[in-house]
Amino acid sequence: MASAAGLAGAAVLHGLWATGSTWPARDPEDLADLVVGRAPFPGVGATIAVAGLLTAASVLTATASGVVPVGPQLRRLARLGASVVSGVLLVRGTGGVAVSALGVGGASERFRRMDLRVYSPLCLGLGSLVAVSSRAR
Repeated sequence: MASAAGLAGAAVLHGLWATGSTWPARDPEDLADLVVGRAPFPGVGATIAVAGLLTAASVLTATASGVVPVGPQLRRLARLGASVVSGVLLVRGTGGVAVSALGVGGASERFRRMDLRVYSPLCLGLGSLVAVSSRAR
C-alpha cells in the first residue's frame, strides 16, 4: 500500500501543478527551480502526462501486490508492469544521485540539493518498495 500510495500522491501533486498550482513554491519560476532545476516549468500537457503515468504506476503496483483483486493472468501482467515501474524509479534515483552529486546537467544548486536529499532517495525507496510489494504472494 505504501508504494501505491506514494505514487498516487506524486500523481496528485503533478495534477495540481498541471492546473496552475505552484505549491510548495511562491510562483512558477520558483517551482521550476525547485522541481526541475531550471525555467521554464514543463507545459500542461507534459505535466498531465507525468500525472497519468504516476497514476498508472500506482494502479499497477496495487494490482501486482494484491491490493486490487484480479485474476491470475492480469496479476502476472501487473507484476510485469510493476517491474518496469520499479526499474524506472531505481534508474531515476541512481541517475539523480550521480548527476546531482557531480553537478552535471545544468540544474540549479537548489534543485541538486533537493535531488540528493529528497527526490532521488524517494525514487530509490519507492522503486525498492514496488519491487518488494509486487512480488508478495
